[in-house]
Formats: sequence, C-alpha cells, structure tokens
Amino acid sequence: MPRTALLDRLSPGPRQAGPPVRPRSWAHRHWLVLSLVAVLLLGGLLAWQRPWEQCGDGLKSAGKVCVGLNLASGPFQDDDPLADLEARIAERNSQAGTTFKTVVVLENLTPDPDTDSTPIEFIRHEVQGAITAAWPRPESTGIKLLLANFGGNAEHWPEVVAQIVASAQAEHIAAVTGVGVSLETTRNAVAELSRHGIVTIGATVTADDMNTDADHKRIKNFFRVGPTNSDEAHAAVNYIAKLGARRTMLVADVNEADTYATTLAKAFEEQQQVQFSKKYDSLEGQLTGASRDQYLQKLFRGMHSDICTAQPDVIYFAGRGVDLRSFITALSNDGACQQLPSVTVISGDDSATLVGSKLPLDGDIDVQPLYTALAYPDQWKMFTGDQAALTYQQNYTDFFNAFVTTHEFAREDLSDGAAMIEHDAVATAVRAAEDDPADTPQSVANFVANFDCNSAVPGATGFIAFRQSDGNQINKVLPILRIRADGSAAPIDLVWSLGRPLDTSPTCAS
Repeated sequence: MPRTALLDRLSPGPRQAGPPVRPRSWAHRHWLVLSLVAVLLLGGLLAWQRPWEQCGDGLKSAGKVCVGLNLASGPFQDDDPLADLEARIAERNSQAGTTFKTVVVLENLTPDPDTDSTPIEFIRHEVQGAITAAWPRPESTGIKLLLANFGGNAEHWPEVVAQIVASAQAEHIAAVTGVGVSLETTRNAVAELSRHGIVTIGATVTADDMNTDADHKRIKNFFRVGPTNSDEAHAAVNYIAKLGARRTMLVADVNEADTYATTLAKAFEEQQQVQFSKKYDSLEGQLTGASRDQYLQKLFRGMHSDICTAQPDVIYFAGRGVDLRSFITALSNDGACQQLPSVTVISGDDSATLVGSKLPLDGDIDVQPLYTALAYPDQWKMFTGDQAALTYQQNYTDFFNAFVTTHEFAREDLSDGAAMIEHDAVATAVRAAEDDPADTPQSVANFVANFDCNSAVPGATGFIAFRQSDGNQINKVLPILRIRADGSAAPIDLVWSLGRPLDTSPTCAS
C-alpha cells in the first residue's frame, strides 16, 4: 500500500469544533500558596475564637477572658497566671468524695492592670488563702472549692450569680466568699445571692453600706470577716491623735460607683476635724489616650500648690491604692515645697495592693505612707503580755503551718495580708458547712450567725465573731503599717476597733 494511502487510513479525519483550550487559572497554578494562606487564616480564626473554645463548664466568653462559675477549675484566659492554683483546686476537688460541700470564691480573677485597682498578685494570694482554709491538712477532704469570676468592676455579676444559684443544689454550695472590692455592682451581687438564700462572707469589702441593698435595707445572709470603713477611720483617727497632728487634710475620691472610697471619706470626716480637703473623680473604665496613672498624676499635680499652702501634718487619702501611688508620685516629684519638707499620708486597706512594688518617697517632698491593713503576718508580735496574746499567736501559727508546710506556698506571699483575710472568710464558711447537718444552701446562714463572741472562729487575723444586727465583725483588730520605698511593709501599731481585744465573756456585745 502506498505510503500516502496508509497515512490517509490512519488519519482520524476532520475534528469537531470544540471549546478553546483555556490556560490554567491563577488559583490552580498557585494552589500551594493558597493552601498556606488558608491554613494561616484558619489558625488566626481559631486564635480569635480561642476564648470561646477555652471557656469550660460553667463559664462563658467575655472578650479575651472567661466569666462564670468555674465548675471544671480550668483556665480563665490564655496563659492564666492562676493556672497552677486552678490545677491544684481541680486535684483536691477530685478527692472530696460523694458527701462534699462547696465554698465559692467570687472575685475579679482576670484583672486588667490598665483599668482595675487590684493587681493579679493580690488575687493570687487570696486564692492561696482560700486553698489553705479549704484543706488545712494533707488528709483534709469533704470540701470542694470553686472559683467564680465576674470580671472587672464586677461587670458580669448578674450572669455569674445566676450560674451560682443554678448550680447551688447540684454542687452542694454552702457559701460564697471573697466578693472583691466595695462597688455598687458587688453590693448588687451580694443582694441577689441573699435573695436566693445563699450566704456570702465578704473578705476585703469594707464599705459601711455593703450590707444594705439599693433601698437601704439590711441584706440578709451577708457577713464579713474584715472591718468596716468606720473601723478603719477610727483606727486612723486614734493614730493621728498619737502623732499630735494639728492640721489634717482630706483627699477623697468622689466616684459614686466606688462605695469603698466614698464611705471611707465620710467615715473619716465624721470622726476627725478636717482643715482642708481636695476631691477628685477616679472615673470608670479605660481612658482613651492616657492610662489611669498618667491621668491621675496630672490631676494630682494640680493640687500641689494647695497642699504646700495648707501645710498639713497629715493627709488622709480616701481612694484606691492604685490612685494613692499616683498621688504619692505627683506629691513627691512635682517640685520642692519649703514650708512642707515632709508629710504623713494615711489611707485605708486597699493600699495593701502597693506592697511589693517600689514607691518614690524621697523626692522633693518626703512622703511617709501609712495604711490601716486588714492583716499582716507579723501583727501578733505587737500583741503580748497575757494568755489571750498566746492564743491569737497560736491561731496564726496554725494557719502559717498549713500555708507554708501543707501547701508549700512562699511565706513572702503573706506580706500583703490577702491570704490571711481570704483564709478567714473561707475557714468561717467551712466551719459553718461542717456544723450544718442539712445539705441545703439556704440552711447555712443560721450557723454563720451563731459565730458570736462566745463561739468565735479562730482565724489568722483574729477570732471571727459577727454582730446579729448587721453581720459585721465584732471588734476587728487592725494593724497600721508603713510602706517603705522598696515596697516592703513594716508594722507600727495594732489597733482594736473597740480599743481592746475581743471580749469572750457571757456579757460580750453582739
């Protein structure tokens, strides 16, 4: 067969017209790049969603943190600084058995240093104190501890309280302790818990009106192991009298939402003649363009000339500890004052948040900061001379051994008193829960009310006894401390709110 004929037979013939051949798309040609981008975007999305992913049972997301009742004792946020303590709580809770009772620690457990007045170190020490009270001995069982976070300024108190109420029966909740700082929101939280019959034992809440609701009615089932602001003001006034001071100035925060500051100022003015006063408003939330410290330092510098002219022997500062730092910095570093080379500044218990950090005390004006503390580890060394003193010291020694030996917490963590006062709140709740034969949240309050001066609970900060009329502690002892420039504190006096140690005779006032 000729070659041409063979080629003709092998030829497929004319092709049918079809779509043109299109070049491969950019996406097709760069599939690897797109895959990497997709992975990165997915990772970013998951990271952005991480609070939703991480919030455990009983918790919900609130921005970058979790709020609610931490039923699983997991983290509240990424890189949670309380993670080791949460893990310890989870381990001890797993050993509680089947007939346990639960104590809840309610606090702002995720403080923001830009907006919140309480540092995370203080919160950490409170949790350590709670752990020590719940399980004072290695073999301690029968008690569970749960942490509840209502966020900055207790903003999320309604949903957190609702979660506590909803979990009360299943978790055998005996009491809520802690409560954080004295604010309208924390007072509302206490009132709502009371409405559901749940007892609350405050630790660091000192505002005089914390035990009354918005209608000024007594909040049932609310007690506190700390002093009132009136107690603190009374201690400060007595100490000022010892100094022989003649000219007293008041610098007070008038932020109505901060009942700690406003009632502290009111209590002081009612007990001490004030020759001069300056007011400021700490505002709420985060400022735009300046930190709280920058804003207040600038504001306090405007008071410098007035303070120099007034020449006070003592300045009583009725405000948060974080604001006291700004005040001291402005006063010390804003220029010399010939007629006022030095001044004593006294404040309330919130100043304990300054312990552990340096202060500028030796600037143009020599500032000597003092404060009435809720507790201090060496306070009982100032109480000597009789059998009662030995008893108080032994109670503290029992706490110290549990804190340092049983749980191996550092003794330096006791310096701000936070562990001691929260320990006493939880220890009181545990004692009431153990006394109560029932397993009903509403039944515990009667047993807490039984702790009067004839049957007081031994605590690290003294004997815990409550007045029947208002739930406040009877005759709280208050150490007066001086803060040094290096941030350490030194006790200089020990003052009882009634001027003497607690009377445990049958005629004691309750």
